[in-house]
Amino acid sequence: MPQAEVRASDVAARLGGELRGPDIAVSGLAAVEDATPGAVVVAGDAATLAAALAAGPAVVVAPASLTLTPEPGCAVIVVPDARLALARLTTLFDRRPQPEAGIHPTAAVASSAILGEGVSVGAYSVIDAGAEIGEGSVLGPHCSIGAGARLGRDCRLFAGVRVYDGVIVGDRVRLHGGCVLGADGFGYAAGPAGAEKIHHLAGVVVGDDVEIGANTAVDRGTLRPTRIGARTKIDNLCQIGHNVSIGEDCLIAAMSGVAGSATLHRGVVLGGYVAVADHVTLHAGARVAGRSGITKDVPAGETWAGFPAVPYRRWVRGLYLQGQLERLWRAFKGRDEEP
Repeated sequence: MPQAEVRASDVAARLGGELRGPDIAVSGLAAVEDATPGAVVVAGDAATLAAALAAGPAVVVAPASLTLTPEPGCAVIVVPDARLALARLTTLFDRRPQPEAGIHPTAAVASSAILGEGVSVGAYSVIDAGAEIGEGSVLGPHCSIGAGARLGRDCRLFAGVRVYDGVIVGDRVRLHGGCVLGADGFGYAAGPAGAEKIHHLAGVVVGDDVEIGANTAVDRGTLRPTRIGARTKIDNLCQIGHNVSIGEDCLIAAMSGVAGSATLHRGVVLGGYVAVADHVTLHAGARVAGRSGITKDVPAGETWAGFPAVPYRRWVRGLYLQGQLERLWRAFKGRDEEP
């Protein structure tokens, strides 16, 4: 299916950029390697810019820090931030098919459930008693919404999402395939016959504009809900334990785990495969390098790394000193041969 064209001036307006060159028509977004006439290409560095101009796409989007001279027949849009421009372009040119409003014949919707205008419910999905689905939200196939759960407006749940009873989800939330919100946390008490289950009576509260990746689990709280702050993004295959509190604008990369009752304040960033111990606090703006283990509180704005994690400069110094052990050993033995 041919894509509808837009003018370069319209693209520049969407990006808040300056158009240099002709106001030509473009039909899509492309990587530099796949650029053809009529494509928009984003160039964040000089090498990519040179390759893009040589490829001859219709419009090149690049930051003002680069030397920008349009080639004949090519336009340049100058923007403050190339990566932010890319994010906005992917929105503008996202023409993947969207599900139509309506309830699939195989879906099961309780009579007491409330569905807003324009809701789409996919095949074999289940919406239990008292659940509420906000206007314009889309549930893919094989989703389940528990009793009394609430989804806000314009949410998108991909195939196989599970939202347990009582979970509250804000507006414009994206939950990817296999995501589970509200399963019981991992809590037990030692009894005479073994571990006795601590039932988790609270739910999960997810703020607006949150995105949670495929096969990520967010456990429900024991007596107070687990909370995910507005605009936080959680990658695939993460585990968020019971009673965790995650603030606004946090970023959590794949395969990270946050243990029960930990607190992440606003703007915390976790690299991939980070482990956060229970009851610790990461203060606002803290950053943790990938494959690190957090066992104590991290002050605001600091970057930590290692296992167990320490401030980044101390971790780097430790690696340097470890690298000197061989040299020290040779000096102590007074010889140059291999040990």
